[in-house]
Amino acid sequence: MNPYETRRYLAEYLLFHYGSPRELCPYPFAPKAAFHFHRRIVRECLLPLHFSSPTRGLDLGCAVGGLTHELAKVVDEATGIDNSRQFIRAARQHTKSRHIKFRVGDAMTVTGQYHVVLAVNLICRLPNPRQFLAHLPELVLSGGQLVLATPYSWLTQYTARRYWIQPGELPKLLAPAFVLKRRRDLPFLIREHERKFQFVVSDVLTFVRR
Repeated sequence: MNPYETRRYLAEYLLFHYGSPRELCPYPFAPKAAFHFHRRIVRECLLPLHFSSPTRGLDLGCAVGGLTHELAKVVDEATGIDNSRQFIRAARQHTKSRHIKFRVGDAMTVTGQYHVVLAVNLICRLPNPRQFLAHLPELVLSGGQLVLATPYSWLTQYTARRYWIQPGELPKLLAPAFVLKRRRDLPFLIREHERKFQFVVSDVLTFVRR
């Protein structure tokens, strides 16, 4: 069974995307920099947009939609796509804006063109991340932005070892179509239960389409 269709993962991701810092981790010694991850992705990693309206944004691997809502603050229309049906159902339940859409889909085959594409903590859960990277130029308009983030948490249950990508490879793999403009390390926290947490640091790269 796909773990992203389980109740455990749904509960963890709803808390990660929509919980307050206190709900996520009530201990006063928790690392404050690990809170508001999705807000920080948009505010600190996305560059100013220089397009006239309407602008379109795509959040690939959107999970339950917290990052898609942040993206919708800087584009006119935001779409979130995930292959988990229960995640998309939950995302829709948290959405009231008609400018935000969610749908079940495969990040490897999605089509369309966008001013901003986000692929956050996604590639290390894909069967062939190199194929996915090769597909990205088709999705981003010239002058548009790609924000790609990953903690490189590769697991063979998702990705065969021969497809694993090292940190130094990403800019090179995208260089023919994209220019790297910004790179940051952003931490985040996932709560598994009252006394167990995942503290993860994602490598966040901001590219501009040539």
